[in-house]
Amino acid sequence: MTKRYLSKSPKELFWLSLLGIPYLIWLYSIGIELNKKKPKDNGTNKILINILVGYSTVYLIFAWILIFSGNMNWDTILPYHFGAMFCIFLLMILTSRTIVKFEKEENSKESSGMELFFGIWFFFIGIWHIQPKLNEYIKRIE
Repeated sequence: MTKRYLSKSPKELFWLSLLGIPYLIWLYSIGIELNKKKPKDNGTNKILINILVGYSTVYLIFAWILIFSGNMNWDTILPYHFGAMFCIFLLMILTSRTIVKFEKEENSKESSGMELFFGIWFFFIGIWHIQPKLNEYIKRIE
């Protein structure tokens, strides 16, 4: 699933991002696919990525259920919301570091970590810069 998701065009991912969870799947795909090349870091990063994406996804699903059912109480959901924000922030850092490490190992044109982080954070702009690179990297891995 991850290779198929990363081979999509930036335009397709842009429209899918309006749902919220595809953004998390995109970050998950970057982390999993680019870490396949590095066997020594693969275990730790894979577990951490699964935890971060899992918590954020479960939170988003429950938040949407609460919003649509009309039972939303910000006093009870706010700590979980901050937890999900923290997880997504860590996931953005981890995926930008993963791309930088992959570029260093492949001796390709290196992007700056901050450039990638802000490109991932401001997804609607960064997708047009990051996704074509990722398509090329996935072709190299195969």
